[in-house]
Amino acid sequence: MFEVCTLASGSSGNCLLMTDGSTHILVDAGISARRICKALRELGVEPGELAGILVTHEHTDHIAGIATLTKQLALPVYASHAAGRQMVYRIAFLEDCLHTFVPGDSFEVGCFGVESFP
Repeated sequence: MFEVCTLASGSSGNCLLMTDGSTHILVDAGISARRICKALRELGVEPGELAGILVTHEHTDHIAGIATLTKQLALPVYASHAAGRQMVYRIAFLEDCLHTFVPGDSFEVGCFGVESFP
């Protein structure tokens, strides 16, 4: 069963979980890593089980928790080339776990097929 759970939505931060029960992906991480981890555990998902983070764009309300999450969990982060470049300026070590794509590309994260768009 496919589920989408909103962890935060609004100008103070955006983050949601997509899961099929075995693969868990965050879309954006615009709240603190502590809040994300707490919300995931309340949903029965351990943060270390995440397959990655998909980033819609590089505004702070979409990436605020990425530095801590990637440092603690070594999660792969998926973003467009432009968003990835901007995030690497802010988070130097992110380059090691960043997977960039061209808008319009399709790729897989765990068992999910992702189709990006501009």
